Amino acid sequence: MFRKPYKVKTSTTIKGSERRRLRTLVETSYPNLTPDDVNKLVPNKSEMNQVKAMTHTGSTAMLYYSGQNPTFFTIEDRCYPTLYTLWQYPKLLPLVTTGRPVLDKITNGADLMAPGVIVDERFVSELDGLAVDSVCAVRIWGNKAPVAVGVALLSKEDLCQDGVKGKAVQIVHAYTDTLWSSGDQQKLPLVPDDVIDDSEDDSAELVDELQEVKISEVSVTDVTAEVEIGGVEPGTVEDLSTEQEDPQPTQTIPLTPEYTMDDILYNSFMAAIKTSGKKISLPVLTSTFYSSHVLRCCPSHLTLDVKKTTFKKLSVFLKKMQKEGMVQIKELTKGVESIIAINIENETAKSFRLDPIFKQHLAEEKEKKVEEVPTASIQSNYKFPQVTDLHVVSAQVKGLFEKYNFRKGDSIPGTTVKEVLKRYVKENSLQNENNKRIVTLDPTLSDCIAKKDFKDHMTWEELQEAIVCKMPPAYQVQFEDNPPVVKKGKLEPITVTVDTRTGNKKVTLVHNLDTYGINPDKVAHHVQVAVAASTSITPTQNGKGTVVLIQGNQVKYLQKLFLEIFKVPRKHLQGLENVPNKKK
Repeated sequence: MFRKPYKVKTSTTIKGSERRRLRTLVETSYPNLTPDDVNKLVPNKSEMNQVKAMTHTGSTAMLYYSGQNPTFFTIEDRCYPTLYTLWQYPKLLPLVTTGRPVLDKITNGADLMAPGVIVDERFVSELDGLAVDSVCAVRIWGNKAPVAVGVALLSKEDLCQDGVKGKAVQIVHAYTDTLWSSGDQQKLPLVPDDVIDDSEDDSAELVDELQEVKISEVSVTDVTAEVEIGGVEPGTVEDLSTEQEDPQPTQTIPLTPEYTMDDILYNSFMAAIKTSGKKISLPVLTSTFYSSHVLRCCPSHLTLDVKKTTFKKLSVFLKKMQKEGMVQIKELTKGVESIIAINIENETAKSFRLDPIFKQHLAEEKEKKVEEVPTASIQSNYKFPQVTDLHVVSAQVKGLFEKYNFRKGDSIPGTTVKEVLKRYVKENSLQNENNKRIVTLDPTLSDCIAKKDFKDHMTWEELQEAIVCKMPPAYQVQFEDNPPVVKKGKLEPITVTVDTRTGNKKVTLVHNLDTYGINPDKVAHHVQVAVAASTSITPTQNGKGTVVLIQGNQVKYLQKLFLEIFKVPRKHLQGLENVPNKKK
């Protein structure tokens, strides 16, 4: 969940109501905590922060910080303790024990498999309370300090069975991931097993080995570390005392340097100006500029909170930037400020060099932008359906089609209409011998056409068009490996329109996704993350479909989405001509 960088949506000081809600949630989720424990973890008066973040998987998480470290986080109203909390209370959750080699796989994003779980009579009591879908912790043999938090996929009884296979724990948060790196990056503590008592010498040697925790790689935006803990598998005393070769020295990267909150704000602002200054559609609300551009340029392991800067308010900071000639701000509507100009040619902006950490963050963000919301998450295995236009046999033309076993109300494709006409004309010798393009109209054909201006003959094209005009439209949609679905009425294309709402705000509306089997919810979520714009879904006026509403003119991105990812034929798309013109 936190193996890759997460995107900070908001970062605020926790309110009293939210603090009380968190206390209640912690007390309910972990009744074995005493009131004093809860007071320590969720203090009544000490400052706490809450960060709303979107993970690389698309899930929204709420992170709660007490002091410098995260203590709890919630995903879909489920409360999880962080490793910093578990290191204070190692018995808070059921403990699943695994071997040291497995730790490398866990820190690289793998879940814990059942064959990797050590089920020993000495550790069975630590599994008490372990049930399917319950929150649990994972620890290494020889050290009770947890190295991961996850959701159990097998119960205690399942794990105690011989030969059990499959996933045992779905890992949510692990040692050295980005959630751990957002704290003070405390190294894994040593809490020796009470059961290791083979000899004092061997136990001491094991403790020394367990203290050799090495972080070989700590990146500021993708914390992927090789953690080496000298624990060993259960075995003989001889196993514990075996000498190991000295590991090869690994290159280390210094941990994140210290930044003041003013430094983070200024660097994020300058990064937004340099990377997005030419692309931002002006005017833009100052709040939108901050949330969609400034916060995006802040590395995920850093927390940006304007209230903790010397400016205290975003407006104060932006006014300073205005004095320096970076931006121009104007109150377009009463009480609401907007940025109406960005001066990317400003000498300060041109000469400013991004801090390496911010520069690296932006480079990796650019590389993983498409990866962040994979195509599979929009609509897995989607294939555009086979679409056929149909015509319904009406009362006016049934006299012709009943001769060939078609009844009133049947829906038939245009090719069948043409074949019926050819067959009828041939069987009744109605084709003009001198001009094969001319068809003589007999009473049956004349009744089908029923035109006021009487004609005794027509061309093939005129006849077919006249017959089709008397047949109501219908269409057939057939998805792969599914029976075809026939619906009456005209087949509407996927329509993309741009509308103007209050305050001269542009919104993009997408209609008729349901018709082609495209999930509106997944499209809305994908676009929300991809273009950093708010989205919503509302029913159509007739209640038979949905409309996806996207903030801003997003036709350019939707064009790429529908043509390149969903492979929608252009004839089934309407409104792509509304792509905004590039600024010169």
